[in-house]
Amino acid sequence: MSSSSSSQSAEATPALNGTLVLILINATVFFCCLTISMSLGVVPAYVHQTLGFGNVIVGLTVGLQSLATVMTRRYAGQMADMRGAKSALLRGLCAASLAGITMFVTSLLLGMETLQLATLFISRLFLGIGESLLITGALAWAIGRLGAAQSGRVMSWTGAAIFSALAAGVPAGVWLESVGGFQSVTVAICLLPVLAFLVCARVGGVRPLGTASTQLPYSKVIGLVWREGSVLALHGVGFATIGAFIVLYFNAQGWAGAGMALSVFGIAFVMVRLVLGWLPDRRGGVPVAFGSILIEIAGLLLLWQATSPWMAFLGAGLAGCGSSLVFPSMGLEVVKRVPASIRGTCLGTYSAFLDVAYLISGPVTGAIATAFGYGSVYLVSALAACAALGLLVVTARLFSRTAVGAEEECRP
Repeated sequence: MSSSSSSQSAEATPALNGTLVLILINATVFFCCLTISMSLGVVPAYVHQTLGFGNVIVGLTVGLQSLATVMTRRYAGQMADMRGAKSALLRGLCAASLAGITMFVTSLLLGMETLQLATLFISRLFLGIGESLLITGALAWAIGRLGAAQSGRVMSWTGAAIFSALAAGVPAGVWLESVGGFQSVTVAICLLPVLAFLVCARVGGVRPLGTASTQLPYSKVIGLVWREGSVLALHGVGFATIGAFIVLYFNAQGWAGAGMALSVFGIAFVMVRLVLGWLPDRRGGVPVAFGSILIEIAGLLLLWQATSPWMAFLGAGLAGCGSSLVFPSMGLEVVKRVPASIRGTCLGTYSAFLDVAYLISGPVTGAIATAFGYGSVYLVSALAACAALGLLVVTARLFSRTAVGAEEECRP
């Protein structure tokens, strides 16, 4: 057995304690991710209506966070590997709190719209860096505490925490602004990371296994995870298009209930994560991902061909069920194939594939919707998921490589 496998076993905690650790770490993720979603609920309107900037600047302001997240995934992973996963997560909490402080400063610079926008840009960058450190640190921390054998469960729970926070935070941010103004939202964003810290402060960290000598050139890291990452990115197009275009699709069809379609998708996504999050660990990442993507394709095709709101609801529900376990399933394959000393870097890079997919698929599918109608984006999404399925089948033998083989491949 490899040294990394031995260390993974040594890190594992008893099942009951492990569950409590998982709950506390993901409660931390939930509270901190509320800062992201609450800001999304108020920043676009603030930039457009209060500061008076156009839609391009609104899009740039919102997109800066995602760009910062993508650009710092490697840094976050190396931080988790070399300084400790808990340390990476705590730095993410600090960055999120700094984002709230900078947003608060923005609200004080009345009459200086350009300076307000500049400070808001800085806030968005802090939030993106915080997200990268938070998620990468949380995944590496929980896997280190529970053991690599429960990687699928860890990623399922973490994804459910993130998605739940995104769903709850937007309306919470809008409500808080209506009650106390923009400044009240900025104060909440400052304080939520403090609450998150209090939740996880007593959870023990894990010993960092990475050193400067164990780190690989980033091109080699990408080479280790490109297969899993590409499957993740191709499947993620459907997730992105449902979030971006389902309301416009319903409006174009003259249907009511677009919000219900989003709710059906979200509830299906979270419930499958919570109820079946153990499935990749027990059945294997590749088989679960294969079945999940098939279900997602069926849902996307139903959305494309929907002739009634109820047909669209069914399609959204199937797409939510299908897309739910792909991230933990492919993430499990990453954990199995890479040494523990670069686990954080590899998980961060793997997650970045999904970030890039979201960044690219929005404008591309937007152009397709303009040319061929909103329904066409779900056909394109289904074709992308078919490509993910094909890649999964072609490379299935590569996914089955052992951690020992991966370590031999990783040697500089």
